[in-house]
Amino acid sequence: MEKYVELKSPFTGGKVKEVSTIEQHEFRKEMFSVHVRYYVCEDTGERFTTTEQDELLFNELYSQYRVNHNIPFPEEIKAIRLNYGLNYQQMTKILGFGTNQYAQYEKGQMPSESNGKLLSAAQNRQFMLHLLEYSQTEFGEDEYKKVYQSVLTAEAKPESEVQKQLIFRNTRRSIYNGFGMLSTRKVSEMVKFFIYQEGGIFPTKLNKEMFYADFLHYKIHGQSISGLQYQAIQYGPVPVHYDTIYDNIDGISKDIVVSHNMESTRLNCQTWDASAFTEEELHTLNTILSMARPMSTQDLIAQSHKEEAWLNHREGNQLIPYSEAFGISVA
Repeated sequence: MEKYVELKSPFTGGKVKEVSTIEQHEFRKEMFSVHVRYYVCEDTGERFTTTEQDELLFNELYSQYRVNHNIPFPEEIKAIRLNYGLNYQQMTKILGFGTNQYAQYEKGQMPSESNGKLLSAAQNRQFMLHLLEYSQTEFGEDEYKKVYQSVLTAEAKPESEVQKQLIFRNTRRSIYNGFGMLSTRKVSEMVKFFIYQEGGIFPTKLNKEMFYADFLHYKIHGQSISGLQYQAIQYGPVPVHYDTIYDNIDGISKDIVVSHNMESTRLNCQTWDASAFTEEELHTLNTILSMARPMSTQDLIAQSHKEEAWLNHREGNQLIPYSEAFGISVA
């Protein structure tokens, strides 16, 4: 896909086209199909990119590699340390990493495949205790006792497995959930954000706002906010089994509204927690809110029916891959 943009060529000052396409890229001797965006100078045909475009490419490339090799994502690596109540130095001693290595992994540096497997295994508390016992000589006596107690008393399952199963089922991070973190808290607060900011909302409109927020965030950052899957049904894109999701979020109430002799369910909530999101995620949520709030439910449905993400997958209520995000109409 190509389109002219309001940007001057750094080579000639002339017109510039933005190209959006799929390319094969190599990483650690493996080939991956990734979505790329770049600019082309119309006068010279030279190709150039911005930092944001480069980051998007590498985010998708790294996400595919992590999934293929079961390597935790940065936020999961951070969650491991926080769940055990340890600092970077203590994690490094237990896992045998180099100086500052754990901190770099939390910031997004890609672990080696062997270190990635070790990080994944460290999510198991019993395995972590075994590693700690093997590394006892790295600690003073008092510090070892404190660290051991901290790991021993850490939550075995930080999130409710029942709620997580209801929301995500048995899905794994993939292109069909935008490689998003499978966090029930983030899903819950995202849903409540739109309900609260709208002053109450019908599920049909909420579904569209969730879709646009997740797909716009993927378009810009290479990762969804919620980690939810979406499918194309008659009334546009919706989160998979959205009714079950909304039924299992604490703090949401339902009101029956009668309009045109028909009963509809309106969702309400009294608060939401901004701390569940990064600054970038909050910006995306507010961007979609500004776009969607003035629109009626029918107008938003009509807009979603123009999206290739829905048009290309509506037959048979198919899942919508997040690669379709690059064609959505929201900037």
